[in-house]
Amino acid sequence: MGYDTSLEIGDKYTFMWRKHASELPRTLFSYNQLQIQPIEDLGSGEARYSVKFTGTVRQSLEALTSYGLGWKAAVSAYAAIRVERGQATWSLMAESRSTDDWEQIKEKLEQFSKIPAEVDLLHLGQLMLKQIENDADEIVLLDGLTNEENLPNAFTDAFKAYTEASVYDPARKHEILRAAESLVHLQRDAPLLAWPLIVCVLLWCLPPDAPMELDLSDDAADLSLAGTEEDARTYAAQYWHDSSKALAGTAQSLARLFGVLSSFDGELSGEYWATRAAELLHRLRELNENPDLYTTKLRGDALESLVEALLRAEGNGLTVVEKNFRTTEEEIDILVSNNLADPFWVAQGSPFMLIECKNWKDKVGVPELRVFESKLQDRNALCRIGIFVSLSGFKKTFLERLKHFQATGGIIFAIDGADLEQVVTSRQRLTDWLRQDGIRKALGR
Repeated sequence: MGYDTSLEIGDKYTFMWRKHASELPRTLFSYNQLQIQPIEDLGSGEARYSVKFTGTVRQSLEALTSYGLGWKAAVSAYAAIRVERGQATWSLMAESRSTDDWEQIKEKLEQFSKIPAEVDLLHLGQLMLKQIENDADEIVLLDGLTNEENLPNAFTDAFKAYTEASVYDPARKHEILRAAESLVHLQRDAPLLAWPLIVCVLLWCLPPDAPMELDLSDDAADLSLAGTEEDARTYAAQYWHDSSKALAGTAQSLARLFGVLSSFDGELSGEYWATRAAELLHRLRELNENPDLYTTKLRGDALESLVEALLRAEGNGLTVVEKNFRTTEEEIDILVSNNLADPFWVAQGSPFMLIECKNWKDKVGVPELRVFESKLQDRNALCRIGIFVSLSGFKKTFLERLKHFQATGGIIFAIDGADLEQVVTSRQRLTDWLRQDGIRKALGR
């Protein structure tokens, strides 16, 4: 049986799948990269169209990052599962016994354990690249990614990596062995997580502008959906829908995993919550496109969840103390503890921030602003910063009144739907946006 799916990476390496169009390479592309072209010189005279997704290595890394599976996520995930006392440790000890005493060996082992996870992965990726450039018969870890019938072996496959590293990069063979052994274990236990991680390691070592191509033409032809351009586009849309559905369960598992990892790694935390914000923004759009189908509370909760994700992307600087904080007199949508160290935020003298969220059809006016002002004024000793989020925007009178609140020693930032779109899509930190664009609006500009 022939191959139905091929993924060509940088004109250097081609993954090939049999029997079905794999959903895994879907994570490396966006739908707008679809290319439908007529195929000429078939010999039989029949009409046929190719179905391909094309892009660059840079775009594929951006796509992985948008799913929460980018380079930082790969490094953090690898650090969490790295085998510290495995074959690499024993090989380093065995190599050192002939020249070093026990104290020297212990020192080497200690230094080896301190090598950053990122270094291991970089050298592994560079080894893959050197093998590809030298037309090696079998590339470390890559060939096993498309063979679903034969599971990788933690000993033999890792040893192959060690042997290849001894040829191409002997100074880094122990780091490469450790990375290979750890990822083989991951491949056996969680293959759907291992796939994007290992591919990301290779992509990170390739030129950013190197081409990427996912070719589904043979699968489309097998399904008799390549005879016309319309059929080819129908096939592509169905593939995208089916692969998205197949990956949905995986995405939930990955979200849980990276959510746990984010507790231990500040960089990953920011990446995870920025990705989560993008997902929530998409969900918010869906709810607001059909407001009659969803309750006001559901749409309001969706906006609050999006704002919460942006706050959590700030790391330890901002902490969500409580959502829907209620007193006997009022409710505060989001109460935030302010630990930002930047002099601008320290100068505000506001240990806490209050956030109001309105997902209304109409723009928010002065009456709603006055209510929010009173909440801040009642807590002036602890809270001088407020953020008012209105998806539909603000009336002119609302914006004109903002600067008057500063006479009380506080500041209120106004964020509308377009502002949220800008922050989320640009993956900008919320506090950076507030200091630049947000402060202009607060000052009445």
